[in-house]
Amino acid sequence: MTLKIFHNELDASECSEYSFDCLLTEWLSIREQYPSARLYKDTICVQNDITPKTKAQAWAMKGVTGEYHVLCHAKDPVTIGVLAAVISVGVAVYTYMNMPEMNTPQEVSGSPNNSLAQRQNKHRVGERVPDIYGKRKVIPDLISTVYRYYDGSVQVEECLLSIGTGFFAIDENMINEGETPISTIDGASISIYEPNQSLISPTPQIQIGSVFDQLPIVTKQVSAIDGKQTLLSPNSARISTRSVTVTSPNEITVPSGTISETGRRWDKDFGSFVEYRIEGSVDFSYSFTAGEQVIISNAIYGTVEDVRLSGNTDVAMAGVLTIATSINVIDPNNYKKVRIAALLINDASGGSLDLAGEYDVASITKSGSSGAYFYEVALADGFATTNPNWSLLTADGVAVTAAVLTGNNNNVDLSGTYTIASTSGGVLKLVDPVSVNADWGKLDSLTEAQKQSFLNREVLIKGSKDNFIGWYYSGNKDTTGFILNFLAQNGIYDGDDSKQVAIEIEYQMVVDGVPTGQIYRYGDVMQGVANNRNPIGLSIRKELPQAGQFRFRVKRENDNGDSASLIDDVVFESAYSYYETKKSVYEHDTIIRLRRMAIGSGTNASELNMIAHRKLNTIDGFLPTSDFADISIAMALDPFIGRMDSSEIDAQSLYDVSDEIAAYFGTDKACEFNYTFDDKYASYQEMIFTVAEAVFCTARREGGLHYFSFERETPNSLALFNHRNIAPESMSVTEFFGIQDNYDGVEFKWRDPSDNYGEAIIRLPDDLRTNYKTITSQGVTNNVQAHFLAHRAWNKLKHNRKAIEFTAYGEGDLVTRMDRIAVVDSTVPILCSGQIELQENTVLTLDYPVYLDAGKSYVIHLQLKNGTVDVIEIIRQTGDYQIEVARIPMIPLVTDGVTHAVFNITEATAAESDAYLISEKTGNGLFESTISAMAYDSRYYPNDKDYINGLIA
Repeated sequence: MTLKIFHNELDASECSEYSFDCLLTEWLSIREQYPSARLYKDTICVQNDITPKTKAQAWAMKGVTGEYHVLCHAKDPVTIGVLAAVISVGVAVYTYMNMPEMNTPQEVSGSPNNSLAQRQNKHRVGERVPDIYGKRKVIPDLISTVYRYYDGSVQVEECLLSIGTGFFAIDENMINEGETPISTIDGASISIYEPNQSLISPTPQIQIGSVFDQLPIVTKQVSAIDGKQTLLSPNSARISTRSVTVTSPNEITVPSGTISETGRRWDKDFGSFVEYRIEGSVDFSYSFTAGEQVIISNAIYGTVEDVRLSGNTDVAMAGVLTIATSINVIDPNNYKKVRIAALLINDASGGSLDLAGEYDVASITKSGSSGAYFYEVALADGFATTNPNWSLLTADGVAVTAAVLTGNNNNVDLSGTYTIASTSGGVLKLVDPVSVNADWGKLDSLTEAQKQSFLNREVLIKGSKDNFIGWYYSGNKDTTGFILNFLAQNGIYDGDDSKQVAIEIEYQMVVDGVPTGQIYRYGDVMQGVANNRNPIGLSIRKELPQAGQFRFRVKRENDNGDSASLIDDVVFESAYSYYETKKSVYEHDTIIRLRRMAIGSGTNASELNMIAHRKLNTIDGFLPTSDFADISIAMALDPFIGRMDSSEIDAQSLYDVSDEIAAYFGTDKACEFNYTFDDKYASYQEMIFTVAEAVFCTARREGGLHYFSFERETPNSLALFNHRNIAPESMSVTEFFGIQDNYDGVEFKWRDPSDNYGEAIIRLPDDLRTNYKTITSQGVTNNVQAHFLAHRAWNKLKHNRKAIEFTAYGEGDLVTRMDRIAVVDSTVPILCSGQIELQENTVLTLDYPVYLDAGKSYVIHLQLKNGTVDVIEIIRQTGDYQIEVARIPMIPLVTDGVTHAVFNITEATAAESDAYLISEKTGNGLFESTISAMAYDSRYYPNDKDYINGLIA
């Protein structure tokens, strides 16, 4: 038995819930606190309202069970339904807010052709292929994943894009990346293919750069690879620490509390840098495993430092170097190793040979005197194995050496590569290290001074093992290959030496989710450049042994040492699976293939753009056109848009209207329409109305034919509405004292081709207003057309002083927006209005008596059967129901049948006082519609002749 009490009907979260023993007791307590509360059983609705009205009903609540709800502020019964509905919705909202959110796809924005900002080539998955009409700037849509790879060390990307439906005239010199002509960008290649043309056609519509002779590949990027995975060298597992103790015969120990990190950091409280150190114990088992190789460096007992030795050098083929230098080395023969960083010699046969390397030394003989010493360094046997270039020498030579003498006899150097026996916390044991380095046999002879000095030496212990990244799974049933990209952002070098990074990949097929069959291996090398921080990239592209899902992993194969000047970090930048496209021809669309240097950091924030002019069937053939008549006909006949038959389009009338508009305004610019339709939900009706509005027309359909009606200054109305065809008491008339909504100007927005198709604005009457009515046009791209539209809008806003709305009967179906109509204002006494009973030449018999003042002039407005209104002067009244007019009507009046011609008599001086321009019409039902109109005024159109009069160009 549960009772829920809602304290706020507009917020379901303000609810308390508890179990009850006696509902009557609870209700009496609630009603005392909330006198307007109401009680509901099960769900909240009027039908379930059980609020007790009598003592008997209240007493019946004593032993009830079930679930009940209380609205604390339900008040009178009239509002119960409203509040119950609100609280029910509130409960639903509250429930949904507490449910886990679903990942619904975000709405994809429209074509970038229509955007003013973020004009980028982008994917519009599931959206409408752009329908471009006229001439405009085009930012093509991506229709396949952009993929990237390295050609040399240059990152290249390939794209497949769609301009839109249909054929286009494209200016090759106006194809740009941003503002840069694509033809001036090194390495860029672009081919444009018309509908039904193969994507590997040798003769595309436009070709810049190299030809595309292979079908595009469809790629899918491996999301797990994000460019942050660094390829670790085989010895990347390392511990660098002090306070190391080495115990014979094979043990290395690091006690707890070892300082493993020191440095400086910014302290925001003090506002300065402070010194810090981190102390902690070393756990070898975390980084190393028994049986692995481990490399130990700088584990030297003694105080004799290494000595740098550089100078002009005689190089003997027998491995003897005679170095001339001013450096005085004490007891040079005690040094048993030499590390040569640079020794480049030109050989007559072998060419330029680099003899750098770390060699064992057999002996060092010193001669000369202060300031001019000579050191004859004899390398131990095996020097040619260390660097095979020694074998290429054909004669002794001369070079410059940069070397360091190491391995002094007075030191005990335990450095070397060993095998791990075991690990336990801070203890690392090696397998027979003395067999690798004889100095391990000298541990028992170390002095206390050497041991104490050793505690301050930072020893580097690093592993030697494979460091794979992966396995990663990728691909689908169609996948035939993959592309892996690697990047050394800062180059690969060590000072004056170029270095390499060797990469190995392994891949294997996956069947039903299970890795199956042979593991394939492939390797490649990234070659660095000395003293060069330019990025170095590598792409590995491999075909799979068969189509399907696969897995792969990668590792770095080599280690370039620990020099402080070494730069060789490599990241696994990206990976793609791919297969060759199965669609080589696009039936309806113009397609672009593009290859260029990659832009951005994986964001694909590029803006390939061009000026394209849609080709359509015109009177003169299949040509680029912006004429609205050509566009309207093409849209109507399009099997995916208008889906009309040619018999349903009054094509000739559309061309006639186009000619009429051009003649009326004095320029073809007034007939242009340039726009991209990109909304998949837009209907043909919405599209054709958009075209019509841009060229001063309304789209109409009459007698099964589709045509345009041009709005212009006219003395005649298309229809007459009076009490015979207006629903009783449906008319409302509004008089304006000033401009509607306090607007003080018009702000008209259009697209200016001379300014990169950016937004241009016309403000009327000037730029000093504060409350403009903003009008955003579609399809207007020239200043002349924008001028006419802006001034018409401003003139209508400025001169409109009256609005009328009424419900019309059947005649309302004959008119539409921007039509001029005549309306008898039934809200004020009328002179005479009704139907024509009989026409006898110029004598008309009315169905309503009329009384005309002989001293005044009158006209009669007659509704003709062709949908127009004829206005004729009345000569005299011949009877209560008869008048004589100055001439016969333009066509015979309808005086038979159920519906007769309607009329309206007004004074001649007020012939236009009842003329209106339809602003909106809404269908209410069969033969009934609501019409909203504004008073017609010839002052709406004075700027229509500005081009003819030379006021604009």
